[in-house]
Amino acid sequence: MILGNKQFNRSPVAQAYVWVADYYDDTDLCEFDLLTKKSNNFYSIDKNKLVSFGIVGQGSQLYYNVANGVFHVNQDRFSISYVVGDDEYPLTGRAFLYNDIIQYKNGSSDANLNSRNMEGKFKNNIDCFNFGYKKSMSLNGVNINYQSILSLPNKQIPFLQIKITSDQDLIGQLVVRKNGIMIDKFDAPLKANHSGNINWELR
Repeated sequence: MILGNKQFNRSPVAQAYVWVADYYDDTDLCEFDLLTKKSNNFYSIDKNKLVSFGIVGQGSQLYYNVANGVFHVNQDRFSISYVVGDDEYPLTGRAFLYNDIIQYKNGSSDANLNSRNMEGKFKNNIDCFNFGYKKSMSLNGVNINYQSILSLPNKQIPFLQIKITSDQDLIGQLVVRKNGIMIDKFDAPLKANHSGNINWELR
């Protein structure tokens, strides 16, 4: 397994980060093979065998545990819940399979055009690496669709894109825990069948 093993923290290619899928049988699939550097297709990942999914590079590992949806950023663990009055709806940390994985990159192109003949070169850049999952769950009689994506931009603080949809109106708060300790709590009312979205910077 690659994720969780500190010695695997560099991309095998020029790309800053690569995605990694770890399987329960101690095998893995990497965006680029660590030895041959051959590319692999994201859609060839076997979701039924996943135990963790994330990215490695630049001396870091960022991934989430498929068994509970908790994100690991180097040595820190981030979990999310939604609180309504005295009721807490844990969106992570449950005995669910969070294996509906998401991965994409934000990119840009810079053009250097020659004004005489309108020829030039384009330089393509990856500006942000993103990975995460989506999960439908039923908690205390409330049906919730939850999506969490960890985004790692080149020149900004990493952040979680959190999206929640409920089949009921809820007046509650979103709670973020780091290593089991609450570090943020803010109002996040939900209207039935309308998504609530927030970007939360890691700290």
